[in-house]
Amino acid sequence: MARYGFSVRVFLLAIAACGGAVAPPTAPASPTTKPAAVKADPAAPVLDPFVVFGADPDAYPLSYVVPGHAALELDGPQLEAPAGQGDVAVTLLDEQSAMVRVAVRADGIAFALWTERPRLLGIVKYETRVSERIGGGWVGQDAPYAVLRSGALVRVLGRKGKWTQVRYYGALEIDGWIPDDALAWRTPERHKNIGRLPSGHQTLMVMPGTVIRTEPKWASDQLAIVALGYIVDNLQQLDDAWSAIAYDDGDVRVRGYASRHDPPGQVHRPREPEQPPVPLVTNAKVPRGTCLYAAMHGEQIGFLLADHDAVLSSGRSAGWWEITLETPWGPIAFAAQGPTDQALATCGP
Repeated sequence: MARYGFSVRVFLLAIAACGGAVAPPTAPASPTTKPAAVKADPAAPVLDPFVVFGADPDAYPLSYVVPGHAALELDGPQLEAPAGQGDVAVTLLDEQSAMVRVAVRADGIAFALWTERPRLLGIVKYETRVSERIGGGWVGQDAPYAVLRSGALVRVLGRKGKWTQVRYYGALEIDGWIPDDALAWRTPERHKNIGRLPSGHQTLMVMPGTVIRTEPKWASDQLAIVALGYIVDNLQQLDDAWSAIAYDDGDVRVRGYASRHDPPGQVHRPREPEQPPVPLVTNAKVPRGTCLYAAMHGEQIGFLLADHDAVLSSGRSAGWWEITLETPWGPIAFAAQGPTDQALATCGP
């Protein structure tokens, strides 16, 4: 992952119970960069997208990808998702070297596409302590900890031996190493973070960039950084600067120390779009079941799950049409076949 410099500015944490003042930090945004490659699963079968789309949505395990570079065909035109897109639930169909093929159901459209393997998110299989180094760390009965719960989604940053370096991004951001066998690429359950779990402890209001450390010392190791959250549990006020704190939600458990005088850490926020996306100006209502092709005379890759507003235009070949639809990868121009724009071929239910 790339590193970016930033200006260090001192900020204050507001202790809710004590009525302290809040001075917001100015920890800079950092673009989400491409993670390291993940290994293929040679035992996984190659799935037909139409078999997947024809089955119950819960019939196949789910995987998750972050939209980015993609293509409808391996050697087809490149697609580029708009900045700031969140993860998308998909079915993993096939794996070819640096690319994976996924089946997408989104916004009334079912289609298959190829995307870069590093955009496939890891899924934590069981509750796992994150270590600052390969082989473990921060271990002890009373040691502070950062734990990823089963089902948490992580970006893969690197691999060495039987360990994988990951980054979790949610209310907290956590970087570190976990064993390879703690990660999966498919899950039978849809990911859902239930949010912060109240503990009954006094609370502490914090700002993005707040660093949670292993000891109440500025030079101690970093366990996590507050990214999107604002409330942690205040377990103990150690002095006028340091507090022993904890945080617990559906994805993570963290216990460590935070200071009112610690400078803000770097949070790797997803890159925000420079301008809001321009909505499609549609000119047709395309009926449910219309077959979607990767290209004219190309492969059938999906169909419409419902009647859909689209940009419909004639293709460059007789009997072919172009249907442009909004997707998590931005507007995609699919091909459609039919004698007229009112009689497009169907291949879906």
